[in-house]
Amino acid sequence: MSIKRLLFGLAGVVLGGALLSVPAQADTLPTQYQGTWYGYISSEKSHHVRRYYFNQVTIKSNHISYDYQNTTNPRFKNLKWTWGASAKASYRAKVDRKGRQIYRIFTARTDEDALGKIRLGNVKGVGIARTALILNVGYENLYLFRQPTRSHAWGEEYEDSFDIYE
Repeated sequence: MSIKRLLFGLAGVVLGGALLSVPAQADTLPTQYQGTWYGYISSEKSHHVRRYYFNQVTIKSNHISYDYQNTTNPRFKNLKWTWGASAKASYRAKVDRKGRQIYRIFTARTDEDALGKIRLGNVKGVGIARTALILNVGYENLYLFRQPTRSHAWGEEYEDSFDIYE
């Protein structure tokens, strides 16, 4: 499954799944996974002004939301909301082949197939090691940080999309 399809599917599930029930076989998501995370998409310069694009993903114990934001501030202050989506979610714990704890994300529309997998990891970005939420969608890892950081760019193909639609 391509990343763009996964992102569109996630946005559609969030939009369409808000009224549907979530499967009962949910595991408790640890608090260190919950909260607001930011993924850096890209930046572009137009008429001598550089604009930075971010995805803000908010994860709660029974809910996931996605907001597409941008700013012209090089310190990533005053992020402006462009659009967003949210849905009820459940999480199922699993240990991967390397013995790491991961959580698969399920929404009402993705009851059989996981929307993606998340795990915590330490990555080096912008010169220092940070804790990142690693979102695995298919065969690609997308990195999210607690603060907007210009590191581990997702690429322009993720602009204005999160695979919740399908």
